[in-house]
Amino acid sequence: MAEAVVLKAEDICKSFGSLEVLKGITLEARNHDVISILGSSGSGKSTFLRCLNMLDPPTSGKVSVHGEEIVVKNGHPADMRQVERARQRLGMVFQQFNLWTHRTAIENVMEGPIHVLKQPKAEVKERAEALLVRVGLAERMNMYPS
Repeated sequence: MAEAVVLKAEDICKSFGSLEVLKGITLEARNHDVISILGSSGSGKSTFLRCLNMLDPPTSGKVSVHGEEIVVKNGHPADMRQVERARQRLGMVFQQFNLWTHRTAIENVMEGPIHVLKQPKAEVKERAEALLVRVGLAERMNMYPS
């Protein structure tokens, strides 16, 4: 039996003014799939990923996460709660990922679970401490990145 479709992108197009960056990209990802997106610099890989999680909504096309289509109207997501639900199920690592310099190591680790997943701060802090211990950074948990 085939795994369920967890992410579906249909005919995704993205333009910035007259510049067409994405021209009809379609992708279907099933549970447990591992997918690589390859291309030369400037070919639209990051733009496509930003369209999938609505950091930059597509100019046209459809994105569905676990069967729920994310509605875009006038270039913006129609319902940010819907986008939040989708982002809870999608992960993305940016090309230039950086820590927030005004937050401690533990605050950086806690950011996503608190603000994206809406998990209780006390539980998140306990888990963050355990993770920092696990990777050998316990003594730096209250230090700033710089």
